[in-house]
Amino acid sequence: MTMLEITNLCKAYKEFSLGPVDLTLESGSAHGLIGANGAGKSTMFRCIMGVVRRDQGLIKLNGNYADPSSGNWKESIGYVGDFSPYYDQLTGAKNLQLLSAYYENWSNEKVQSLASRFDLNLSQDVKSYSTGQRTKLAIIAALAHSPSLLLLDEPSTGLDPVSRDQLMELLFESMQQEDLTLLYSTHHVSEIEELADKLIIIDSGRIVRHEDKEYLAQNWRKITFRHAGELGEIPNQVSAKRQGNDYEVITNNSQSTTWYLEKLGAESIQTNRLSTEQICVQILKSQRGSRS
Repeated sequence: MTMLEITNLCKAYKEFSLGPVDLTLESGSAHGLIGANGAGKSTMFRCIMGVVRRDQGLIKLNGNYADPSSGNWKESIGYVGDFSPYYDQLTGAKNLQLLSAYYENWSNEKVQSLASRFDLNLSQDVKSYSTGQRTKLAIIAALAHSPSLLLLDEPSTGLDPVSRDQLMELLFESMQQEDLTLLYSTHHVSEIEELADKLIIIDSGRIVRHEDKEYLAQNWRKITFRHAGELGEIPNQVSAKRQGNDYEVITNNSQSTTWYLEKLGAESIQTNRLSTEQICVQILKSQRGSRS
């Protein structure tokens, strides 16, 4: 079942344009949205939530159109954005109480459980909260109504290492216990590497890859070898380095590349796995190289 469907989404600013973006998230899946600062991650989230008016494109949530003029469809979304607007003069508890009126499935019991887990004092005024504490409040607000779709835009910002670990544990539990679809934006691949089923890589406002994490892990490799003659065009080569007759090649299909090198007569062929972060870096590098 499709939870989120985005078709031909575009948003243009003076010095940046998002899209066109086409994206489909199946129910119960976890996706990491990977991109550098300024790649368009936050703009895409704001367009999904209707925080900014999209120039064009359609967004469906669980088969229903997300109409910016109506807010009812947002009830099934939990959202942590790059900025969390709260009433600074009110306590954390009072802010959450005001929000609860908009969600039929709001659970005060869940609020208390999450606050205890994150060691957040809800009786304090929000103006006294640190950046990390405001982020914790936003996470509690996003999860208190048991959403079907959870949108997290770099949610670890301001969190200390212990709190980041607690957040990841909570997300693992939520994915296992609830029918939850997750889209987690970050420029630190390691944050989402274990949790995500798929990786969405965005660069300069466009999605350049949407792949199963395991597919990338199984196919991308660094291959080193020696060869004295002409190499020709190595299939599936993403990048290459050479020092004399020694070569280092990054490939997105190790089987095809290895078969070619063996047939060519290359010597001392060694294949090494790449981390998910290394793969994402190579994809972004090759994307930028294709534009230069």
